[in-house]
Amino acid sequence: MASPAVAHCLELQQREDGLLTRVRELLAPAARPHCIQASATDGQLTVTVDSAAWATRLRYAAPDLARGLADAGVVAVKLRARPQDLGTRRQTPRRLDPLTPAASEHLLAAAQYTADAGIAEVFRRLAARRRERDLGEPFA
Repeated sequence: MASPAVAHCLELQQREDGLLTRVRELLAPAARPHCIQASATDGQLTVTVDSAAWATRLRYAAPDLARGLADAGVVAVKLRARPQDLGTRRQTPRRLDPLTPAASEHLLAAAQYTADAGIAEVFRRLAARRRERDLGEPFA
């Protein structure tokens, strides 16, 4: 048999899991997977979501959540954002795919017909990068 402390922790976890299920039922389907935790203390429901953007969106649903959970003693709703581990979610900057030969030719044509000399030069430099990187020939 489990110790009283472990039994109490399990009971609290089951209560919070049930509360989270009820919160998700009250929300729009798109918002449900973003709710990762719910707890209630002294009439205040605290819902933890996976991003600040979802916390902001769900603040509009807070009055509906309070009404829907009034039978559980909820009178106020607080939303918290707890993003997932940013180290694993953050993407490293990726290099853009090199220009295709056709895109390089289009840039050169655009440079030829552009009245603005500065923009024409930018187009030529972009086309030159394609030639230098992929064809191994410097652009004159």
